[in-house]
Amino acid sequence: TPRPPARSAAVRVETAEYSSLIGDRYQILSRIGQGGMGKVYKVKHTHLSRTFALKIISNQVAETDEARELFYREARFASAMAHPNITSVVDFGEDEKVGMFMVMELVEGEALNRILFREKQLSTRKACDIVLQVAEALHYIHKQGVVHCDIKTENILVTEEEHEGKRSKTVIKLLDFGLARSLTATRASTSLSGTPHYVAPERIRGEPASPASDVYGVGILLYELLAGQVPWDGPVQKILAGHLDEQPKSPSLLIDGGLDPALETLVFHALAKRPADRHKDMAAFIYELKTVMDMMGFGRRARQGTTKRVVIEQRSQNTRDELARTAFDACRLPLALLTPHGVILAANPAFARFVMGVSVEVEGLPVHATPLAGAWTSADQDLARTLAGNPVRRILEIDVAAGESRRLLLWLDAVDREQIVLGVQPLEL
Repeated sequence: TPRPPARSAAVRVETAEYSSLIGDRYQILSRIGQGGMGKVYKVKHTHLSRTFALKIISNQVAETDEARELFYREARFASAMAHPNITSVVDFGEDEKVGMFMVMELVEGEALNRILFREKQLSTRKACDIVLQVAEALHYIHKQGVVHCDIKTENILVTEEEHEGKRSKTVIKLLDFGLARSLTATRASTSLSGTPHYVAPERIRGEPASPASDVYGVGILLYELLAGQVPWDGPVQKILAGHLDEQPKSPSLLIDGGLDPALETLVFHALAKRPADRHKDMAAFIYELKTVMDMMGFGRRARQGTTKRVVIEQRSQNTRDELARTAFDACRLPLALLTPHGVILAANPAFARFVMGVSVEVEGLPVHATPLAGAWTSADQDLARTLAGNPVRRILEIDVAAGESRRLLLWLDAVDREQIVLGVQPLEL
């Protein structure tokens, strides 16, 4: 990797002059904001007549070699990225008057921390949609061999874009690659960096950053958007101790009306203390989040109309069972129709293979008499809750081989007071 150019001997001005050009081509129009690394301006390219955002590193930190390396590293990383949820970097360099600068696409939007400050808590739908886009951006940079290391609400810009020509769509832009690390470099770099509220336990212990560190950061982000607060706050040492040794308070206790159990389980999965106990990669996190969103009725697949709901009409018992059997047989995921006491009225071959290991007839069996009962210990309570009008989403861990397990999402929805649909699907790729 080429080293950044040597420091300029010129004395730089603290505030860029609006009348002068930066890099001989960027005319300052207005100031957008200021961050830890420096100021950001709205500029116009004099030859292209296009507007951009231009970031200038501050005088206070520009003279250190570490800050210069950080600035150029961010510019190199970000300029190599091409993803709809990542702000594009189009130029970077050094100017005699203002020092180092980086030019990015100009995005009209609002920082997520400001939105959260105003709204206190985001709706489950909005929080999941934002985090899904952040996760997809991170999955992309992980495939490029880079980890972000600084996921936080201040680094996420929320914009509204026209969707299908008739309604706006929330689109996020991931900002600030100043702390990003290449996966090869992390093997030799164990210095702690990032915001204390979001830093993964292994980073505190001095271990290298990895994609699992970003999974943890996304878990903190989802917790914060849902609950309106981070899991641990206060003095830095107290925050770090929480990451290392304390279980976070259940977010459902901080939300009026609680939180879907499957979504809460996903949050705790991402916040596991050991990297090996989290989602195996960002793709697995995305898969589980999309699955839970679909189960809650506002996933992307549901919005696009590709998810079909089977409606069993009010007919005789035998006719309704036959309708369910026909509908279930067309589905590749394990599905069954249960009585209030858990007796299987109808099931598809996928369900039979799932609970028994082979395609055998399971109709007439209570689920308590199948191997599923060993993992699903709350069956009676879940059936009663579903009949009371509260659909159940539960994560189960099934032993599949010696030392190996598989995580599944089990869901229950009531057809009426006499029948419940049971579905099971995998949570990992």
